[in-house]
Amino acid sequence: MVLIMNKYDYTAKKHPALKTERYVPVTVNVPDKYDLVGNVSELLAAMHVVDMETVEDDAVGAVERSPMVTDAWIRLTMAIEELAKDMGSVATFDLAPATSQQPNDPMGLYDATGKLYKAIESKDIETALAHVKYMEEIARTYADPRSAAHDPFNLLELTEKLNSAIDAEDKSGANDVLAELAEKVQDGLKRAKADREFNENN
Repeated sequence: MVLIMNKYDYTAKKHPALKTERYVPVTVNVPDKYDLVGNVSELLAAMHVVDMETVEDDAVGAVERSPMVTDAWIRLTMAIEELAKDMGSVATFDLAPATSQQPNDPMGLYDATGKLYKAIESKDIETALAHVKYMEEIARTYADPRSAAHDPFNLLELTEKLNSAIDAEDKSGANDVLAELAEKVQDGLKRAKADREFNENN
């Protein structure tokens, strides 16, 4: 594996782990039982891709919330833990990303991924398979446009109720739905403000 970059190739925008003009040419021609170089390269490459592609102001958050980055990070930490065991030492990491509780992951997919890796590491096949099944259900939910992942305030169903009330000329019913919609909008604005404040302070 050869990775050669120089300061003219890329200057990272925001993420601290990528802010550098120092690039080290890497040529690996030694046994790498744990694929440490490959895992590190994949992690940095994933961070680089997300950092370059994000158009939002919070590029640091976008990198840290990226499933691609999370997966690469987990694989690297597992490789380091295996190396530490062979060296007669212990290296432990919190494999569940700190960002798993943020609204961007309402179904808990990051948390489930961390638990899956923990189960695999512990050679607990039954638990691992249970997490795989759970993750499959989450994936199906994410794919559903009506799910909490896409419609956390249930606006689609409320809009359909409003349309039905209007079609039925049910003024009282329409007003009830409008009141609920207004409440959901207020909840959304509060959550958006809280998210902004959280991102600014972390």
